[in-house]
Amino acid sequence: MSNSVDIAKKPYVAAAPLKPRSQSEKVRAILQLLLDLVLCFVKSIPLWIEVVVELFRPAPPKTISGQTALVTGGANGIGKAIATELAKEGCNVVIVDLDQTNGQTTAQDLKRYNVQSVAYEFDVANYDEVRELYRRVERDVGPVDILVNNAGILPFLSSNEKNPSEIRRLMDVNVMSGFWTVEQFLPSMIRRGRGHIVAIASASSYAPVGFMKTYVTSKYAVRGYMEALDEELYLIGQAEAVKTTTVFPFVINTRKQVMEKVNRIPGAATMPKFTTEETAKTVADAIKTNKRKVVVPQTVRAWQLSFYEHIPIKIRRMMDLTIMKGKPLVLD
Repeated sequence: MSNSVDIAKKPYVAAAPLKPRSQSEKVRAILQLLLDLVLCFVKSIPLWIEVVVELFRPAPPKTISGQTALVTGGANGIGKAIATELAKEGCNVVIVDLDQTNGQTTAQDLKRYNVQSVAYEFDVANYDEVRELYRRVERDVGPVDILVNNAGILPFLSSNEKNPSEIRRLMDVNVMSGFWTVEQFLPSMIRRGRGHIVAIASASSYAPVGFMKTYVTSKYAVRGYMEALDEELYLIGQAEAVKTTTVFPFVINTRKQVMEKVNRIPGAATMPKFTTEETAKTVADAIKTNKRKVVVPQTVRAWQLSFYEHIPIKIRRMMDLTIMKGKPLVLD
């Protein structure tokens, strides 16, 4: 089977030209589209009623006690807080992190909640290591019910973020690690008819921030991947068995180095910041209630971020300058 490089080297062969449509065919197509839209509206009425009922009478949260959760980047920061919150819910926790010292410490600390906890040192950006991770977890712990793809490289951590190797590393950790872990752990969830996949994206995947191009690009990719994954699960008839949640946090108080840089950005110092514990509680709540998208803080909704996305650009930039007190954004 040819790979993409071989295909690109082959002579381009254009598809057969499209057959021109007559005026009557165009009119029929428009009428058919209008008819389809009317039928969709009629069919959607019971679904809208169901949505409204669920707003006032939400389904009871599902129980996740006794399930096994795997958290990438679980040794520190948001990942550690998520691992702790899931342990409080009664989940057995698998921590995966390059920081094995803190990973082992966190795993040991979680046992106070009367759950099993183990830490592994693997690079989830490496496909072969993720394959080995899957084999080790299945052998030592058993099937994973909740996969939390939290591992990520934050902006401003590198002294030279424009270096090609740094860009590739950020994309591998923030994006490709999610591809590899889902590829390995999803089939088992489907076979068992139970699973939940969580990805930590960012509010910047709706409201992009300048001077953070690589990071923002990676979070847009996470958002797109999770949307497509959720749709694919529906198309293969697994949407009820395997749920997905994408988390869109605003500024989270994590690494000192990052926060010091953020606080030097005009306007950022006065922006509300949220703790890793608040983020973890939001994630746990989203898992138990099968929320497809959730923002930190939960007072903001993903549809509101989407609305911001489509505000005319001049108005958006005026809003941004107002928040930043009209000061230029300069990073040292």
